[in-house]
Amino acid sequence: MTTRPDSTIRDVAQRSALWLTLGLWIGSWALFSAIVAPTAFRVLPSAEVAGTLIGPTLRALHLFGAGAGLVLAVLAGVLGRGPRLIAIPLIMSALCLYTHFGVSAEISELRLLAFDPEGNAGSAARFHQLHRVSVGIFTGLGAAAVLLLVLHARADRQSR
Repeated sequence: MTTRPDSTIRDVAQRSALWLTLGLWIGSWALFSAIVAPTAFRVLPSAEVAGTLIGPTLRALHLFGAGAGLVLAVLAGVLGRGPRLIAIPLIMSALCLYTHFGVSAEISELRLLAFDPEGNAGSAARFHQLHRVSVGIFTGLGAAAVLLLVLHARADRQSR
Protein backbone atom coordinates (compact mmCIF):
# COMPACT_ATOMS: atom_id res chain seq x y z
CA MET A 1 0.00 0.00 0.00
CA THR A 2 1.41 3.38 -0.95
CA THR A 3 1.14 6.47 1.20
CA ARG A 4 -0.59 9.48 -0.24
CA PRO A 5 1.64 12.58 -0.35
CA ASP A 6 -0.93 14.70 1.52
CA SER A 7 -1.12 12.18 4.38
CA THR A 8 2.69 12.12 4.61
CA ILE A 9 2.83 15.90 4.74
CA ARG A 10 0.06 15.97 7.36
CA ASP A 11 1.86 13.33 9.47
CA VAL A 12 5.16 15.25 9.29
CA ALA A 13 3.37 18.50 10.22
CA GLN A 14 1.62 16.88 13.18
CA ARG A 15 4.79 15.24 14.48
CA SER A 16 6.72 18.48 14.00
CA ALA A 17 4.08 20.43 15.92
CA LEU A 18 4.19 17.86 18.72
CA TRP A 19 7.98 17.98 19.02
CA LEU A 20 8.08 21.77 18.76
CA THR A 21 5.44 22.19 21.48
CA LEU A 22 7.15 19.70 23.77
CA GLY A 23 10.56 21.27 23.14
CA LEU A 24 9.27 24.77 23.84
CA TRP A 25 7.65 23.60 27.07
CA ILE A 26 10.73 21.80 28.35
CA GLY A 27 13.07 24.54 27.15
CA SER A 28 11.12 27.42 28.65
CA TRP A 29 10.80 25.69 32.01
CA ALA A 30 14.48 24.70 32.02
CA LEU A 31 15.53 28.25 31.14
CA PHE A 32 13.35 29.65 33.92
CA SER A 33 14.53 27.24 36.60
CA ALA A 34 18.21 27.16 35.66
CA ILE A 35 18.80 30.78 34.65
CA VAL A 36 15.97 33.29 35.15
CA ALA A 37 14.94 32.53 38.75
CA PRO A 38 18.44 32.03 40.20
CA THR A 39 19.73 35.14 38.41
CA ALA A 40 16.81 37.27 39.60
CA PHE A 41 17.39 36.29 43.23
CA ARG A 42 21.15 36.78 42.88
CA VAL A 43 21.31 40.17 41.14
CA LEU A 44 18.19 42.03 42.24
CA PRO A 45 18.38 44.00 45.49
CA SER A 46 15.91 41.89 47.49
CA ALA A 47 13.85 38.72 47.40
CA GLU A 48 10.73 40.89 47.25
CA VAL A 49 11.95 42.66 44.09
CA ALA A 50 13.01 39.34 42.56
CA GLY A 51 9.55 37.98 43.34
CA THR A 52 7.94 40.82 41.42
CA LEU A 53 9.86 39.63 38.35
CA ILE A 54 9.37 35.92 38.97
CA GLY A 55 5.61 36.12 39.60
CA PRO A 56 4.58 37.40 36.15
CA THR A 57 7.12 35.13 34.46
CA LEU A 58 5.63 32.11 36.22
CA ARG A 59 2.13 33.21 35.28
CA ALA A 60 3.14 33.26 31.61
CA LEU A 61 4.78 29.83 31.94
CA HIS A 62 1.71 28.36 33.64
CA LEU A 63 -0.64 29.64 30.94
CA PHE A 64 1.72 28.46 28.21
CA GLY A 65 1.92 25.06 29.93
CA ALA A 66 -1.88 24.82 30.10
CA GLY A 67 -2.12 25.52 26.39
CA ALA A 68 0.80 23.28 25.50
CA GLY A 69 -0.75 20.41 27.43
CA LEU A 70 -3.96 20.72 25.45
CA VAL A 71 -2.08 20.90 22.15
CA LEU A 72 0.01 17.85 23.06
CA ALA A 73 -3.08 15.87 24.06
CA VAL A 74 -4.83 16.69 20.78
CA LEU A 75 -1.74 15.84 18.73
CA ALA A 76 -1.26 12.57 20.61
CA GLY A 77 -4.86 11.69 19.82
CA VAL A 78 -4.56 12.62 16.15
CA LEU A 79 -1.35 10.61 15.86
CA GLY A 80 -3.00 7.61 17.55
CA ARG A 81 -0.58 7.59 20.48
CA GLY A 82 -3.02 6.04 22.94
CA PRO A 83 -4.76 7.11 26.14
CA ARG A 84 -1.64 7.48 28.30
CA LEU A 85 -0.06 10.04 25.95
CA ILE A 86 -3.35 11.92 25.85
CA ALA A 87 -4.00 11.80 29.62
CA ILE A 88 -0.54 12.88 30.83
CA PRO A 89 -0.52 16.28 29.09
CA LEU A 90 -4.16 16.88 30.10
CA ILE A 91 -3.22 16.28 33.74
CA MET A 92 -0.20 18.55 33.30
CA SER A 93 -2.42 21.24 31.79
CA ALA A 94 -4.81 20.98 34.73
CA LEU A 95 -1.90 21.31 37.17
CA CYS A 96 -0.69 24.42 35.37
CA LEU A 97 -4.16 25.95 35.67
CA TYR A 98 -4.42 24.94 39.33
CA THR A 99 -1.04 26.51 40.05
CA HIS A 100 -1.90 29.66 38.12
CA PHE A 101 -5.40 30.27 39.47
CA GLY A 102 -4.93 28.67 42.90
CA VAL A 103 -1.43 28.57 44.32
CA SER A 104 0.13 31.53 42.51
CA ALA A 105 -2.96 33.69 42.99
CA GLU A 106 -2.87 33.10 46.74
CA ILE A 107 0.90 33.70 46.84
CA SER A 108 0.31 37.02 45.09
CA GLU A 109 -2.31 38.02 47.65
CA LEU A 110 -0.05 37.07 50.55
CA ARG A 111 3.12 38.72 49.23
CA LEU A 112 2.52 42.12 50.87
CA LEU A 113 1.25 40.58 54.11
CA ALA A 114 4.26 38.26 54.27
CA PHE A 115 7.00 40.78 53.44
CA ASP A 116 5.63 44.08 54.67
CA PRO A 117 7.42 45.33 57.81
CA GLU A 118 4.04 45.27 59.53
CA GLY A 119 3.20 41.83 58.08
CA ASN A 120 2.31 38.88 60.24
CA ALA A 121 4.02 35.57 60.86
CA GLY A 122 0.95 33.54 59.83
CA SER A 123 0.91 35.12 56.38
CA ALA A 124 4.64 34.56 55.98
CA ALA A 125 4.29 30.90 56.98
CA ARG A 126 1.42 30.38 54.53
CA PHE A 127 3.40 32.15 51.79
CA HIS A 128 6.38 29.83 52.32
CA GLN A 129 4.12 26.76 52.41
CA LEU A 130 2.51 27.76 49.11
CA HIS A 131 5.91 28.49 47.62
CA ARG A 132 7.02 24.94 48.46
CA VAL A 133 3.83 23.58 46.84
CA SER A 134 4.47 25.71 43.75
CA VAL A 135 8.08 24.52 43.46
CA GLY A 136 6.97 20.91 43.91
CA ILE A 137 4.35 21.17 41.18
CA PHE A 138 6.81 22.96 38.88
CA THR A 139 9.39 20.21 39.43
CA GLY A 140 6.81 17.48 38.89
CA LEU A 141 5.63 19.10 35.68
CA GLY A 142 9.20 19.31 34.42
CA ALA A 143 9.72 15.62 35.14
CA ALA A 144 6.41 14.78 33.45
CA ALA A 145 7.43 16.77 30.36
CA VAL A 146 10.68 14.79 30.13
CA LEU A 147 8.65 11.58 30.56
CA LEU A 148 6.45 12.70 27.65
CA LEU A 149 9.59 13.27 25.59
CA VAL A 150 10.72 9.70 26.21
CA LEU A 151 7.27 8.19 25.61
CA HIS A 152 6.80 10.09 22.35
CA ALA A 153 10.29 9.13 21.17
CA ARG A 154 9.44 5.51 21.85
CA ALA A 155 6.11 5.87 20.02
CA ASP A 156 7.87 7.44 17.03
CA ARG A 157 10.36 4.57 16.96
CA GLN A 158 7.59 1.95 17.15
CA SER A 159 5.63 3.59 14.33
CA ARG A 160 8.51 3.12 11.88
